[in-house]
Amino acid sequence: MKRITVLKQTILIGLLVGLLAPVIGQDMHLPATTKSKEAKALYVEAANALYDVEFPKAFELTAKALKADPDFFMGHFFNTFNGDKALRDASMDKMVAYTGKLNKGEKVIKEIAVKRKENPKYKAVEDWRKVAELYPKNIFPKAILVNQLTGSEETLDEALSLLDECLALNPELPFVYNSKGYIYLAKKDYKSAENAFDQYIKVAPDKANPYDSKGEYFMEVKEYEKAAEHFKKAYDINKEFTFSKKSQKQAEWMTKRIVITKEVETSMDALVEAYNLRDMGKYTKFYLNSPEFCFVMNGEVMDSYSEFVKNTYKSKEKYTEWKVEMLKQSIEIPAENIATVTQIFSYKATPVEGDKVDDKGSYTTIWRKNDGKWKVVQVIEVFPLIESM
Repeated sequence: MKRITVLKQTILIGLLVGLLAPVIGQDMHLPATTKSKEAKALYVEAANALYDVEFPKAFELTAKALKADPDFFMGHFFNTFNGDKALRDASMDKMVAYTGKLNKGEKVIKEIAVKRKENPKYKAVEDWRKVAELYPKNIFPKAILVNQLTGSEETLDEALSLLDECLALNPELPFVYNSKGYIYLAKKDYKSAENAFDQYIKVAPDKANPYDSKGEYFMEVKEYEKAAEHFKKAYDINKEFTFSKKSQKQAEWMTKRIVITKEVETSMDALVEAYNLRDMGKYTKFYLNSPEFCFVMNGEVMDSYSEFVKNTYKSKEKYTEWKVEMLKQSIEIPAENIATVTQIFSYKATPVEGDKVDDKGSYTTIWRKNDGKWKVVQVIEVFPLIESM
């Protein structure tokens, strides 16, 4: 399921975001074995950077922690989330080869690394359950377990229950609301998703990621203008959120597409109306008189506008009446001045001579905005339609 795949990538942020914030009553990160105070301090800073979704900063700090202690196991674990595949693989190798002292939680994580090395698709759900049992008041293993459970629709409710356990420990954990929001999106429970993202903004109003997440919610429910506003706010808060800037442009384009689609749809309706009224003068004006004009019907090609106009008037002379009705229509907007319209239509007509016609056909047109007006540039028409079995 595509949404779950995206969801898993998003919740990976939740594995570490907020995990080291100072909170009373529960642990926010797993203990890390190192003799270097500098490495441990940098580890904390790196996790705080991940909380802010400042990935370059987070991995720069992780690199410094590993410089202070090259054998820092949890530093290598952090690097398994890095975007650099070569670094991820190297860090996994170092975790597998590690022979130093480890605490009880790190030992389980090393076992996971060994199993993942043997089988990259290994699901570590039960392993992280062990870690969660070892540290019942620790948010970290619960968050990782949530990530493991979002790989399937069947375990989304269990993931939500785990997040509720986290909230029971601390109701002000930002990442929990973010993760819940994406899970609700996967379940298509849009109201709950909106509430979760709103709460995320409420508990972390000065951070960029809550607004980026709410922007994704608005993209999902096709409220593109609001999506663009939230992506812009995320980028304004933190200029490192270049992905928010990219998403803003996409949302703005989707907003334009809606406007353009309505324009083309209106022009197409007017074209069909003119055709049904047998107003050939008005009908032919919807087509662009240019060298690129081309009309193909059942293998016959008319590559000049004047030829098309002549043929249109000849068709009118052959029939006393006709009626076209669009049964299905799809409009795509690849660029601001280009549109494609694909239709399935019914056609009923009475010829001057011969039997009445009653059949279906397909009509595909490429439109271009020319001097502020939408005109048909190319046409492919097939009649009668051969429908698949």
